[in-house]
Amino acid sequence: MAVGGASRPRRRLFYAGTSPPRYGLTVREAEACDAPRFLDRLRAGETSAFEELVITYQHRVFGVAFRMLGNAAEAQEVAQEAFLRAHRGLAQFRGDAKLSTWLYAIASRLCLNRLATGERRLARQGEETLLRLSDGARAPDAALEQSELETALHRAIAELPEDRRIVIVLRDLEGLSYEEIAQALELELGTVRSRLHRARADLKDKLERFLP
Repeated sequence: MAVGGASRPRRRLFYAGTSPPRYGLTVREAEACDAPRFLDRLRAGETSAFEELVITYQHRVFGVAFRMLGNAAEAQEVAQEAFLRAHRGLAQFRGDAKLSTWLYAIASRLCLNRLATGERRLARQGEETLLRLSDGARAPDAALEQSELETALHRAIAELPEDRRIVIVLRDLEGLSYEEIAQALELELGTVRSRLHRARADLKDKLERFLP
């Protein structure tokens, strides 16, 4: 998504596949987005700066939404809305948190709000989209060996309660620190640790037969 003018995207740039690609930000990219000069460009409404922000983080935001919702179309909608909200709120962004944490916070709340609505149900017939997280680059024998475990793992994550699922996604899949998760979700640090502990215990129970 690129933003033209004050509020509207000129085009969609979101990844159009059914699962997020397996790569993340380089240290240089992450540091560049949090540099004071870049933040000044964003707050000044520089379109190219916001385009850089979207290009840098779109896959990560989509990835969080996809793993929370289990549906690529919904994940794209949430990611689009997250960046639109970020664009509208840039003037109020104080820089107390990293830009990435701020974006995760917006996307996480959108996902949790969507999951909380009575109208929204996880379509079991679409569940296979959640399981397409492998990159397909393994040798055939290695892919076969991993397939059952990956399927069980991602199904187990999808079955976690939403409040536990989001901390697992942010910590173990996206690599945020406990402090960043607490900031993103507006939780006490102890609450993050407690939910993560329970989520990992749930996953361990569900995946017991795969453990040595």
